[in-house]
Amino acid sequence: MKKVIIFCLFISFLALILAPVRLFSDQSYWSTMKFELSTAVSYEKALLDSSYFHQYSPPFLSGDYVSDAQQTINLNGQSGWGISAAFAYLFLKNFGLELQFEYGKPKITGVNSPYNVYLNYALSYDAGPPPYPFVFERSFGWPDTTGHLTELCLSLDLMGRLPLSKAIAFALSGGLTYFNVKGQGAGLAYAKYWWEDGWFNGETYQYKFEFGPMNRLGFNLGLEFNLVLYSTFCVVADLRYYGCPKTTLGLEIIDEGLIPDDFNQIKATMNLHNITVNPSYYRINLGLKYLF
Repeated sequence: MKKVIIFCLFISFLALILAPVRLFSDQSYWSTMKFELSTAVSYEKALLDSSYFHQYSPPFLSGDYVSDAQQTINLNGQSGWGISAAFAYLFLKNFGLELQFEYGKPKITGVNSPYNVYLNYALSYDAGPPPYPFVFERSFGWPDTTGHLTELCLSLDLMGRLPLSKAIAFALSGGLTYFNVKGQGAGLAYAKYWWEDGWFNGETYQYKFEFGPMNRLGFNLGLEFNLVLYSTFCVVADLRYYGCPKTTLGLEIIDEGLIPDDFNQIKATMNLHNITVNPSYYRINLGLKYLF
């Protein structure tokens, strides 16, 4: 579906460039104004669809042990609000360059697997090699992922404008986009266990995580509708796709002081690795434009 939309927009862009001027209606505003400045509110849908397999060895503080803990957390991009701004210069009658700025903060959700723990332990530090006499094994239901992406995009586009009347014009634009993307969420498990006063004890924590920022080049392609409200002020609506290759980023936990243990030791124990991130998204915006 994504490829079909991009192909259709590209064909429309070529048709606009090659269309003869006689097909256009009265263009009084559009033929005399060379500059455009617009601001808008955006609503976007992130295309992030990733998962992370988290596996580590939870510590047992009261003797020799072997342990293993596993979970899979899922990260799915959702919708969110943002802002955008654009400045265009038409060096030909209906053809020019456009500089676009886009900022958005779509949500991240995901249904996660259970958190599974296995611990085989002894109550002394000289028990020798495993297996040990005691076993703790549990499977815990785990909360869904919650979080957000922060996306900052700067684009330089070629733009073609198609006036239909004095008050209405369409525009097609596309070009290179610089992506700066990072993410944050909650869902990673960490646990520790110990023996105290004849009882087995354990604590399990949910850590927030972050990844990025990622800086990469991609592209954008979009269709814009303009309607003159008064004089040279317009209402503008823009549907656009921002595409960027998937990127591998390091996953890190965030120190919120959940427990007094050494944070660097916790990080080393959790042994986090990379996650694959798709920063692409669709967005639609609605705003105002000034022609001059």
